[in-house]
Amino acid sequence: MRFFLSPALFFLFFICFSTVNAQNNLSLDEAVALALKNNLGISIANNDLQEAKNNVTRGNAGFLPNVNLVASETPSTAYSNQSYSTGQKVDKQVFANGFNGGVQLSWILYNGKRASLEYDRLKELQTLGELGIKTRAEQLVYDVMRSYYNVVQQQELYNGLKDQLGLYEERFRIAQTRLDVGQGNRLDVLTSQSDLSVQKTQLLRQQQLIETAKLILTQVMTEPVEKKYTITDTLAVQTVYDVTQLKNDAINNNLQTEVLKRQIGVSMLVMKEIESLKKPLITFNPAFVLGRTDNTAGQLLLNQNAGLNANISFSMPLYDGKNIQRQVDNAKIEIASYRLREQQLTFDLTTNVNIAYQNYINAIDIIKSEEENLLIAKQSIGIAMERFRLSRTTILELKQIQQVYDSGVNRVISARFNAKLAEIDLMRLSGLLKLKIKN
Repeated sequence: MRFFLSPALFFLFFICFSTVNAQNNLSLDEAVALALKNNLGISIANNDLQEAKNNVTRGNAGFLPNVNLVASETPSTAYSNQSYSTGQKVDKQVFANGFNGGVQLSWILYNGKRASLEYDRLKELQTLGELGIKTRAEQLVYDVMRSYYNVVQQQELYNGLKDQLGLYEERFRIAQTRLDVGQGNRLDVLTSQSDLSVQKTQLLRQQQLIETAKLILTQVMTEPVEKKYTITDTLAVQTVYDVTQLKNDAINNNLQTEVLKRQIGVSMLVMKEIESLKKPLITFNPAFVLGRTDNTAGQLLLNQNAGLNANISFSMPLYDGKNIQRQVDNAKIEIASYRLREQQLTFDLTTNVNIAYQNYINAIDIIKSEEENLLIAKQSIGIAMERFRLSRTTILELKQIQQVYDSGVNRVISARFNAKLAEIDLMRLSGLLKLKIKN
């Protein structure tokens, strides 16, 4: 029984352990998804967008009539003293009550197509709201990616320090062995021990930097700080980009460009709405009216009527101190300003793509150069370590070679991180970050 039970328990333990590890692993796409899900700013923007959607109705644009139920009642009392030619006299307190009610309709038949223009403007505002959410989401994705790869950078620096720690331990072991066999000196042992202690301290500090970077990432994702994640990604950069295609994508797909185009469209609709104020306004106003008046004295004790009436009103501005034209001119100036901003944005995007692409290419070249230097430094440190073991080199020479290797490791990781940041900038400028945003 124990023979069969033990493997089963081991298997269950392995499955549970693997599941926990799988839950702790956090990919870049998962980090982006969590941030987009949790971000309160995007939730608020979604509420604003919902309001904009609710405003896109034909009634709000002015296509539909307004129908009102109106009613009024006027009771009154007065003392009446009347004498008639027939000899009849009235001398008493008089009570009267008047009631009027009906249904009134007001419908704009023509206003220079202002309702149609307003409806189009409301739809454009809804689209602008959607673009606003995408812009906010794109910025969030950008922040997540930078924070995520900063964690990766700190982890790779930590791994580099661990590898270097092994070399410092080996140097200390060789120095101690040489001292034990009478071929070394106490100073080499103390120097190696001191450097090893410093390396261990740097490792602890780097561990703290990793935890801080993870907390920053957690904050960007709006996740509880108690949650712990394991990030297994690397800083590898392999994508080859066409700078001409990047420029075209930046002009055509960049969210800022789309927002400016929509703003130009809204301004043109506003200008047309203002121009429509110069045209006639025709309104149709039918009504059904019911009236009743009661008196306790007088010739007319009851007056009751009901009927349908209608009127069509026409108005057209002939002169308003040129206020409408002034508003039209201001709208044209606003449109011209938006077009200038569009030209400036196109120029800035093209320039920024060139800068980011050059940074990306330079970073890749630096990576190749630093990796070659690091390979040489690694071979040199192996030779120097063997020479130190054979007492053919001093500890100072070995220490200098180790410092060159340590610096090389840091430079390679820094170059990879800079290349990754330049790549993220290229993706943002060309609109590629939108692909990570699910509608």
